[in-house]
Amino acid sequence: MNKKALIGALLGSAATAAAWKLLPNEKKTLLKQRVNETATDLADWSTDYALDALDIVDAKMAETEAADRFNGFVDGVKDAKDKAKHTADRLADRLTNDDFDKETADIRRELAAASHPDDNDDPVVDDDIVIDATKDQDEKDAK
Repeated sequence: MNKKALIGALLGSAATAAAWKLLPNEKKTLLKQRVNETATDLADWSTDYALDALDIVDAKMAETEAADRFNGFVDGVKDAKDKAKHTADRLADRLTNDDFDKETADIRRELAAASHPDDNDDPVVDDDIVIDATKDQDEKDAK
């Protein structure tokens, strides 16, 4: 602080103290009440302002969290849609492939040529599951 500011502060303080001493008691009481009311109003205003600011911040944070959750949900739906589309495209390509009959014939040949792990010449053990729809259909037709 420079000297002039210090001297000004000291002289201002001395003048304020002298003015205070010269004021009548009724004016001092009124002045104290006004200062207390102003301080109370200022404290109330600052508290209200701080609470309003906190409410605004909470609302913005809630909006951000909701937006993040919604965006995450939308991204999940888009991913699921893309995955379903990719799977449908693969299935459509597979079913419309000209080599489908050849590929299934190759698979049938490979399965027929495959050796069973329990190759013991027992036909019952080698044939795990036998599905014969024609027998059931013949029984229904006979009824």
